[in-house]
Amino acid sequence: MRVQVVSCVFPPVPLVSGRTSSELAEELHRRGHKVEVITSYPSRPAGVRYDEYTRSLFGRTVTETGWVLLRCWSIPSSQSTLTSRLLENVSFGLTAALCALFTPRPDVIYANTWPILAAGLLVLLSKLRHVPVVMSIQDLYPESLIVQRRLRQDSLLVRAMRWLDGQVVRGCAAVVVISERFAEVYREERQMPSRRVHVIPNWADRDLIDVGDSGASFRAQQQIPEDVFLVVYGGNIGQAAGVETVIQALGDARVRHERLCFVAAGEGSRLEHCRLLAARLAGDRVRFYSPWPLEDTSRVLRAADVLVLPTQGQQSLVSVPSKLISYTLAARPVIALAQPESDVANVVKQAGCGWVVPPERPDLLAQGIRNAMELDPHLLDRLGQAGRSYALAHFTREACLPRLIHVLEAASAVSEREESRV
Repeated sequence: MRVQVVSCVFPPVPLVSGRTSSELAEELHRRGHKVEVITSYPSRPAGVRYDEYTRSLFGRTVTETGWVLLRCWSIPSSQSTLTSRLLENVSFGLTAALCALFTPRPDVIYANTWPILAAGLLVLLSKLRHVPVVMSIQDLYPESLIVQRRLRQDSLLVRAMRWLDGQVVRGCAAVVVISERFAEVYREERQMPSRRVHVIPNWADRDLIDVGDSGASFRAQQQIPEDVFLVVYGGNIGQAAGVETVIQALGDARVRHERLCFVAAGEGSRLEHCRLLAARLAGDRVRFYSPWPLEDTSRVLRAADVLVLPTQGQQSLVSVPSKLISYTLAARPVIALAQPESDVANVVKQAGCGWVVPPERPDLLAQGIRNAMELDPHLLDRLGQAGRSYALAHFTREACLPRLIHVLEAASAVSEREESRV
């Protein structure tokens, strides 16, 4: 096959969906397919272009393994606002579609792009060129904007976005969603035929986390004694992350006098706000490790006694944070602040790797941390190991990547049969 991968994020951007696009391209090339990747110049998570990359309209390179990488100019989103995200979405959608128009016609397109607008432009172009598209759905839109209180549930714009999203996905040969809840939305609300909806979660390399690393070196670097109970968050410190709830919990009377510390590793639009909140409520009991280099993933997560995964409001119903994968692979217990019917809560319960408390309840989180502190360390270790076993079975390259390639090959084969009949 000739496969075109259109991915709005791509390495060196440290986001899981970018890494999965890269691994898909590598594996397709290894299997003998011709691969071309169209992506943006890197700017996430801070929304600032990386200094080492040029800022031309388009850039073309051939990777060391032999597949083609095309980068397109877009407007980076340095703020978590609707306008900023919209400009990033549309600008990448336009340049990616323009780039795709002047490349050799592929047999199939894998689209991991910004939702609705950028995705719609690509699907429209693919229809004109008679190329099947397999669309990756990483978040639910406009539902995600509704739970972030950026749009009203009953607004005309929301109805228009839902209608347009349905039109876009029904124009695809298949959609790949990262959870069963997402699949229900696309089957029932977007009216996508069930046979064209495939649940394949994001994944990580099974060796992403070195479980032989105790995290002692990170504790020493941060001057955190071994007898201090360490709670760690690792990921984007943005609008939907809810890191503020964890900081508020550290100031709660239930844990105020405990030997307890919280480390937030990462960067994002709410980082400075969280720094100010921590200084006011929790003092030196809260540390920030920013930026957080990818190579430090093991030592940061393994340093934790408990990993915390906060979300805000209904956010856990419309997205599945990729950090859940690295958390479970780290073999540390997880406290998730999520809606009880969410995919996040279901994973924690099915894996038996921790606890679920309601979002935006620092009082309940503080009590949950206190309860975890009182458990035998061996029990905490068993909970962490249960999470890792679940992750190895469900969230690894070996478990997920062959299924995704099968979907692409099937979409290409159906297109070829239809063309032969014409």
